[in-house]
Amino acid sequence: MRSYPIDAERVRLISTGTVSPVTKWVELSDGSRRPDPTGRQDEDENGRPLWRVEVIMPADEGDDRDKTGVAEITVASKDRPDPGAFGDLLVFEGLVVSPGYVNKRSGQLTPARWSANGIRKQGGRAAAAAA
Repeated sequence: MRSYPIDAERVRLISTGTVSPVTKWVELSDGSRRPDPTGRQDEDENGRPLWRVEVIMPADEGDDRDKTGVAEITVASKDRPDPGAFGDLLVFEGLVVSPGYVNKRSGQLTPARWSANGIRKQGGRAAAAAA
C-alpha cells in the first residue's frame, strides 16, 4: 500500500492522552484471524513494540466541508510513548499516512492508517496555541 509523508509542522494534532498497545493477531488453522489469545503486543520489523497514540484532528477553519476527527497514530517504541495531557499539541517524527481503500467483501471504505517514528511534543496547549 502506498504511503504519503506528512509535514507534521503544518498539521494540528491534539493529544487525548490515550496510548494503547497494538495487539498481535494470529492466523488460525482454518485461515481466520483473531487477536492473540495470550495478549502479546505486535512489533515492527526491528522488534520494537507498536503503540497507538490517539489524537484529535481539528477541522480547517476555512473549509465548511471539513469535520473534526479522531485518529490513532501507530508508533514503534521500546517504551510507552508519552502523549502528554489532554489538549497538548503534538508533533510526530516521520509522520506518514496510507489512504483508506474500499473493502471488496463489505464495500465499506477503510480508514486511513497513520504511523510515525516517534513523538516530539510541541509547547503549549491547543487552546493557548489557537489564541
